[in-house]
Amino acid sequence: MHNWTQGDIDTGEINIHYYRTGHGDLPPLVLCHGFSDNGLCWTRLAEVLKSQFDIIMIDARNHGLSGHGTASLQAMTDDLAAVISALHLDQPAALGHSMGASMVADLAARYPARVSRILLEDPPWTKHQGAVRDKDVAQRREGFRQYLASLNNKTEAQIMAFGKQQNPTWHADELPAWAASKKQVSEWAMEGLTLGNWSESVAQIQCPAWLIYADGAGDGIVKHDIAHQVAAVNSQFILRHIEGAGHNIRREQFDRYRLAVVEGLI
Repeated sequence: MHNWTQGDIDTGEINIHYYRTGHGDLPPLVLCHGFSDNGLCWTRLAEVLKSQFDIIMIDARNHGLSGHGTASLQAMTDDLAAVISALHLDQPAALGHSMGASMVADLAARYPARVSRILLEDPPWTKHQGAVRDKDVAQRREGFRQYLASLNNKTEAQIMAFGKQQNPTWHADELPAWAASKKQVSEWAMEGLTLGNWSESVAQIQCPAWLIYADGAGDGIVKHDIAHQVAAVNSQFILRHIEGAGHNIRREQFDRYRLAVVEGLI
């Protein structure tokens, strides 16, 4: 991490861990990871952008080195707002992937003065508007518990090998942090996990917003119809469709993703 720093912010409920590439002399950019990742899963992108931005990568609650607590969207977003306030960041740009994209969108909706612009990488936005049946939640929680159990006795090297087998197009630089994150995520990560009603958040966002999505043959979540619905609801949104990628857009089409992000940050 070269001369990157790290620390913890006491939100009043739990500690939120963060990594930082700068010291406030460049425009701030906050990065929010997806479910079961950690802040260092942004390392490859941060290395590219660190000469232009003071980058802050947070570990969401129940992930990385952060504390544990009920994982409602409101709670996770409040954590994010607390980090921005504690670090005295002046209206940073914010970029989030998946769960982290939901946090960033909710931040812009509920804390409009805390952020200048947002970029969202394949948020979990579907026609179901975040409504999930109790039965489905229980099944997902049990599936996640079994997934964690399957990795518990594996070394990070073994998890990296598994990741490479499952995702052969990923750059090798993506795998170390991804593997480490799977050993750090807590079973609490599924406890009370909610991602809210995305259309309500979209309608309230007042700052420039980029929606980066990958509808296609892969496992991308946002489909063309949802993307265009977002743009119809809120004219602040600019759509960027990245072909040849799935849910992990930056890991599967890094160069095109990087260009879209840079465009959105200008």
